[in-house]
Amino acid sequence: MTNVSPYSHGSWDSPESQIGSFVYAHTNLTEIEGALNLFWRNNVPADRINLGIGFYGRSYTLEDSACNTPGCAFKGPGVAGQCTGQGGVLSFAEIEGYIKKYELITVHDKEAQVKYMAFDEDQWVSYDDKETLQKKVDFANKQG
Repeated sequence: MTNVSPYSHGSWDSPESQIGSFVYAHTNLTEIEGALNLFWRNNVPADRINLGIGFYGRSYTLEDSACNTPGCAFKGPGVAGQCTGQGGVLSFAEIEGYIKKYELITVHDKEAQVKYMAFDEDQWVSYDDKETLQKKVDFANKQG
């Protein structure tokens, strides 16, 4: 069984020799599909692939609060959540708490099938919810 984590983005992307200091969703369906295509081209059967489901989001501290969409620069991991206690990671419950606390409107990237939001001046997080997880499950089922 092969676990697929094709482009798990986070603050470790920072070195310019890597992707660079830019915010990206860690569960982007288009990137997952691209990674799976590598397996298909190498005749790896679908029943040997394991796609995980994350009930957390990757968070960042934005370099410029006015730039808060995928591809904008970050200066470090997001502030640690009360539950997770780790910078750059927020649990789904923490994300839901921020949405309620700040009355946030999230952005649904329908191509990538992720949601993201900016909050608290310079914080940014991408995550999955019931809607985007269902799209990923549907996609996985179509793959076999």
